[in-house]
Amino acid sequence: MSDCCECMLRPNHKMTPHSNAEQEEPATELPMTDSRSETDDSGSEMDEEEIKRWYSATYKRGSKPPMKKPLTAAWGLPISDADLAKLKVGLRPRDMDDKWEILIEDPDENGNVSIHITRSWLQEECYILHIVPRSNDEGESARIESITWEGNKGGLQCEAEQAEKEAVMLCRGHLHCEFEALPQYPSSAFWDSKAYKKLDAE
Repeated sequence: MSDCCECMLRPNHKMTPHSNAEQEEPATELPMTDSRSETDDSGSEMDEEEIKRWYSATYKRGSKPPMKKPLTAAWGLPISDADLAKLKVGLRPRDMDDKWEILIEDPDENGNVSIHITRSWLQEECYILHIVPRSNDEGESARIESITWEGNKGGLQCEAEQAEKEAVMLCRGHLHCEFEALPQYPSSAFWDSKAYKKLDAE
């Protein structure tokens, strides 16, 4: 928890308001690349398909170490179609300043989607949002049915409410999600030390 809250939330170290007027849609196009400079770890040039895979925000099972102490709680948070679309775009780190990645797991047989929020440097999963798509019923929206979070952050643990706040703040900061059903949280709410307890505490 030594990282600055604002640094953790936004790569440019600034908190910005989340109004519709000021939001920008996440980039979905593949960045322009120079084939002479795009190389893999072995020094050989990467073809277009390999570059697309590198920038893909798709989550692959088994690609990250499992959480040390996964905790799951029901949530039932309704989300708009616009927020769902932004979550599905995800976030792939482009340089060392990007501390987080937000990856999308392929839908299951019922169309449910899981969004994985990971510390990119450490390859540690911190939160998973389990999303149920919009039903055919009039007025029904998609919803975050439940959240799974890491219950052992360096020997510390928080409750579901704190994990939800942190996941929401990351998605608002990096993907410009609105989550209209929730209030805006101050930056001090992110990894608030008062919301954590030592795992060996009774």
